[in-house]
Amino acid sequence: MTIHDYLEECILLLTVSSVVERFQVTKKREVETDGYLRVRAILVDESLLEVSMYCQHVEDTVQLAGYRFHWQGKEGILIKRWDNAKHHPELATFPNHVHVGDDREAKESAAIDLRGVLEVLESKMAVQKND
Repeated sequence: MTIHDYLEECILLLTVSSVVERFQVTKKREVETDGYLRVRAILVDESLLEVSMYCQHVEDTVQLAGYRFHWQGKEGILIKRWDNAKHHPELATFPNHVHVGDDREAKESAAIDLRGVLEVLESKMAVQKND
């Protein structure tokens, strides 16, 4: 897989997701060795998902080297932010972590990619829809 293929796959995931109402790619940069994608997506419940991803081509694969998936309600209040910034070395999942709501403490979190975040959002919104 190439960097181009990976970034296009991410854009396709946003295009076909049942929770994404509309989105705008605000920055996309790619060369043979690495790439960056920044997206602002409005979800069907009017919440906002901001995506920042940095990926690298390693051997024959593309690896997500840096990410931030920031999900906030329509009022502008943080719901969750998954990222792998290296500022919580005390966590067992370092550098991967998640911030939940207004809780200032980061929590342990497995590494996640855009597909995983969209699956979480789709699951949460399906539950809300059935309530």
